[in-house]
Amino acid sequence: MKWRKAFLAGIVGAALMTIMLSSANAAGFHVLDFSMMWGTLTGLPLGTAAWLAGFGIQLVVGGLFALIYALVFNVFSAAGAVRGAGIGILHAGTTGIFLPLLPLVHPLMNNGHMQSPGPYFAGHGIPGVLFYFGMHVVYGITVGWLYARMVPEAKNVPESGDLRIAA
Repeated sequence: MKWRKAFLAGIVGAALMTIMLSSANAAGFHVLDFSMMWGTLTGLPLGTAAWLAGFGIQLVVGGLFALIYALVFNVFSAAGAVRGAGIGILHAGTTGIFLPLLPLVHPLMNNGHMQSPGPYFAGHGIPGVLFYFGMHVVYGITVGWLYARMVPEAKNVPESGDLRIAA
């Protein structure tokens, strides 16, 4: 397994998740901004410094999760976008259940200055839940696709769309 390449794929995936979250917030669909959440969890006040610190933390967390994805790819001897999407759904399903616990540890959520998203972003209704799973699917596709391209030996089984007819 290529740990550094997996970590890099996770950083790219986390950056795309951040773009999705920032775009949703800019469009008026106010969901939890992971970068701001991580940054203010460090004790920094709401603002640019907190967001930048949180963005750095988000990239590291994304890299660390990608190591788990790479481990799964290696166990099944296959990496790729479709497998990454599947792992992304499992990732969202296992992590989203813990989101209601954030107010227990986050100082701005337990005093009402930052909204708790609820499980799977359910505090934002069905669109929030779909968004939560969707951004994790995008992360998984990104990690799976990049890891398969950076580590060709990890892609032993072709995925649909990758089949080629021999001439």
